[in-house]
Amino acid sequence: MGMKCTHFAQHSVVKSPLLLGGGVGFLCAGLLCLVTVSWTTNNVIMDFYDPFLPRGMKYEVGLAVYVGYASSFLSLTGGLLLCWSRISSRERSQGPLHMQTSQPSSSPITFNNIYPPAPLYNPPEALKDNHAASLCSLSSSGYRVNNYV
Repeated sequence: MGMKCTHFAQHSVVKSPLLLGGGVGFLCAGLLCLVTVSWTTNNVIMDFYDPFLPRGMKYEVGLAVYVGYASSFLSLTGGLLLCWSRISSRERSQGPLHMQTSQPSSSPITFNNIYPPAPLYNPPEALKDNHAASLCSLSSSGYRVNNYV
């Protein structure tokens, strides 16, 4: 929800903290997954080399452990990318330190005078109420669910 490509909270100051919160959430999930997979791997290896444990009670490291390591790596990578994109977007909006000057910057070029605004979309009236009646609809009493949804 915090990415710029979504329409949630568009032009709001909430997007940046949402992006950081998502990144921190992915980092925490990756760390917790890494801890539990490492703990399980340690227990399996310690039990495997225990000479007092019967041979039928010993386990080996399997595919699930490797999938756990891969998922923790992907979660950590996703969290780092989200946090990094938030930091880089903040630097882009503020500009690098060596580029900041006390001179007023010129206003950006606007294309409002060149291109007229797009017309609003109105769905064609021919398609309205042109649906086949289904057995589970309330169309027999005159009410249609499609009129309200």
